[in-house]
Amino acid sequence: MSKNYLEKKILRIDLSNRRIKEQTVPQDWFKKYIGGMGFGIKILFDEVNPKVDALSSENKLIFSIGPLTGTMAPMFAQTCVVTKSPLTNGALNTYAGGFLGAEISRTNYSTIVIEGRAEKPCYIRVDEDGAEIIDAGSLWGMNTIQTQEAIKKDLGNKAQVACIGPAGENLVRFSSIIAGRRAFGRGGAGSVMGSKKLKAIAVSGGEKSPENEKLNEAIKEAREILKKALSQEWNLITLFSKYGTNAAMPALNEKGMLSTRNHQEGVFEGVNKISAEYFGKNLFVKNVACFACPVACGRFSVVKSGPYAGTETEGPEYETIYALGSNCGIDSAEAIARADQLCDEYGMDTLSTGVTVSFAMECFERGIINKKDTAGLELRFGNHEAMVKLVEMIAKREGIGDLLAEGTKRASERLNKGSEVFAMQVKGMEFAAWMPEAMKGIACTFATSNRGACHKRAIIGDEFSGRADPLAYEGKGKLTKEIQDKVNAIFTLIGCRFSEFTYPLEMYPKLLNAATGMNFSDREFVLVGERIWNMERIFSGFTRKDDVLPERCYTHPIPSGPLAGTLVDREKFERMLDEYYEARGWNKEGRPTGAKLRELSILI
Repeated sequence: MSKNYLEKKILRIDLSNRRIKEQTVPQDWFKKYIGGMGFGIKILFDEVNPKVDALSSENKLIFSIGPLTGTMAPMFAQTCVVTKSPLTNGALNTYAGGFLGAEISRTNYSTIVIEGRAEKPCYIRVDEDGAEIIDAGSLWGMNTIQTQEAIKKDLGNKAQVACIGPAGENLVRFSSIIAGRRAFGRGGAGSVMGSKKLKAIAVSGGEKSPENEKLNEAIKEAREILKKALSQEWNLITLFSKYGTNAAMPALNEKGMLSTRNHQEGVFEGVNKISAEYFGKNLFVKNVACFACPVACGRFSVVKSGPYAGTETEGPEYETIYALGSNCGIDSAEAIARADQLCDEYGMDTLSTGVTVSFAMECFERGIINKKDTAGLELRFGNHEAMVKLVEMIAKREGIGDLLAEGTKRASERLNKGSEVFAMQVKGMEFAAWMPEAMKGIACTFATSNRGACHKRAIIGDEFSGRADPLAYEGKGKLTKEIQDKVNAIFTLIGCRFSEFTYPLEMYPKLLNAATGMNFSDREFVLVGERIWNMERIFSGFTRKDDVLPERCYTHPIPSGPLAGTLVDREKFERMLDEYYEARGWNKEGRPTGAKLRELSILI
């Protein structure tokens, strides 16, 4: 039977010398970092030189779970991966749901640290009490579905597998790690895995540890909160359960907030052809849930006819439909589903892929690239055949796909000719599905996020619902800081981002304390998130010069729709940054002060 969380160890696997060892978790880590993202960032911060090449053997790849992973607490099914990002050159934390985390919880390890680089392709088998490095020469070149099937044929269907596809092998900078059909999507962790010649990690745990009475009581309370939310017709969690995460796309379009044609517009005329309603009527087969989660926001979809017949995908979810749909001017749900399937099988982040394709489309329409560069592709907005083909070219690094596999920031630097103005990225990471012009909290979030243009720690709900004026700048710096710290704390458990829409803050320390016997207050819990945020910032070396948006946001007003004429006012944005830095206790250049580091007990 697996150990309880506080007794679990760190498993270290050095691929260079094929050495495997265990390490006891230092006792003070539980109070200072809790687990999950916290353990990952602590190891990265202490052990990886921030200046190393992310694709070198000196980078580390860290899988971790939290104290609620594998319990019946709903919305705590995710696993965390931490590494140095080859896309941003900063600290990366990325997450996938499904069943991998629950299986890791059935081993005696909370954290798996992969170091060095193998001489030839391999995969790692982890069980309750140890690990083994296994040759993967026959798996190299397989897609992610084939890889998982092959490993499960050897190890049994109980094994949970996280693997890379050809995109990770080819070091596409935004390649992902796939577990089941769920993705550790953002930031390029797949290419770090590929650089280590590591094809997969397969986990087969033992018996589950029993849950104590206090934890069972807390879980019952959490389930009642979630049950109540799911009984409310217009609750966001209910909408996700019924329609998937794409439920709100038409409403966003009506508000003029749907990024369209590489962020040039906020209204997409083809929205009804890629809406949740269309997917539901024409592609939807069944709901898919993560471990112990009653929400089941996953949507298994199948294309039944037409040129993309036979396509199967778990999704696509909202961010994917934006990136490969409206942002590319594509109104074919079937093409989006096929591109989503290809991204999962090749192992690529759908957001970065879609935004990179839309960037290339705008370059083509502006004459910066032509048919000679695209191997004959008519790479215009709305051309779904070209979009699907380009996804494959990027994964294989074929033709112009080789350049685009570097991401929009590096591609625009190579192409030049003014393309950096509409390379929609921050710190190297492509935009998530939200418009800084339309939501000033998003402007602050995208600019200051340690991951780049990331929406995971944003006040989206307040701005979309109107609880906070989306066009106001004042107060957004402070609100952004608060949500970043809170969500960082939740990711130490590791809680689904959607849980924050449902559970009150006090539910998290209540579950944590019940699971571990610790005694976190609400304030102490959020303070852990703030500590980790500052450690990420220091490791990444980001300052004010990095906390900027693409020039388009400041100079290209939304041309039509309800928000016509809206842009990001540069002067007001800079004042919002000042407010953010002040709330964080940083100096004007966006650097944590000595006083702040002492307050958070961060030693550098």
